[in-house]
Amino acid sequence: MAALDPVPVSVDGVTVRWRPTPWDARGLAVAATVELVAIDDGAPAALAAALAAVDRAVAPTGAALATTRVGAERTGVRAALAAAGYLHVETSHALTLDVRTHDPRAVYRRAVAVEDAGPADAAALAELVATSFAYSRFHEDPRIHRSRAVARYRRWIVASLTGDDRVWIHRHRGQLAAVMSFRRDGARVQLYLGGTQAALGPLAPMFWAGVLGRMRDEGVAEVSTRVSLANQPALRLHQAFGFTLASEDVGYTRLYDPPSLAGPVAAPEVGPGEPAAPPRTAERT
Repeated sequence: MAALDPVPVSVDGVTVRWRPTPWDARGLAVAATVELVAIDDGAPAALAAALAAVDRAVAPTGAALATTRVGAERTGVRAALAAAGYLHVETSHALTLDVRTHDPRAVYRRAVAVEDAGPADAAALAELVATSFAYSRFHEDPRIHRSRAVARYRRWIVASLTGDDRVWIHRHRGQLAAVMSFRRDGARVQLYLGGTQAALGPLAPMFWAGVLGRMRDEGVAEVSTRVSLANQPALRLHQAFGFTLASEDVGYTRLYDPPSLAGPVAAPEVGPGEPAAPPRTAERT
């Protein structure tokens, strides 16, 4: 089993699978973090016992926090998580778009040009993400200092320049004005971080039209993403382009060491070689 493969913990017929998330630990500036990637349904007592067993299993890692995300309809698992000390910090919508039948340029005809970002854009990318991206399980957790959430995504976007991800940008008068990171797998694309400079006004729909239009031209069939329910402007933007709801999910966080996350952290010094990119997965926010 590889070091980052999910580790199963089973009690009374309930299995919870967890894995270390060193990319989150580096970004949040703590010793270690973990994620519960799958939780079986089960009787309340069995769920409680399985979650307690996970706590014991992850203790040797020195994890400061654990995160997970479950379907909003899974009320039994959600109740067990709350009883085990997990806080509901975020609700998000998984969205999908069939770009073969929804031409984004027909929705918004004023598409702007997009280009691939390069290593020379690293500092500007980190700054743009820090100022334009404000919704995630970490941003929305009131117990985590905002500077730590910002640092996590600054590292992530720069790491995307050298990993399996793609980063497309738009420049306005020579300055970086918009960014979209994503990963392509055949004809499917998962969007990750997207944002525009607020000072440029209604740039977002023109940039999204440019991004989605180029993807369609390059043979992409399906585009997926995840948007926080708290980010209503982004939800409306995606709905306008024809994205439909695939699932509503609830994000939870359990803090094992609250003081380590409560204080501010300095902006990280990041460069194109920053080794913080998560492995291939559809869940990144």
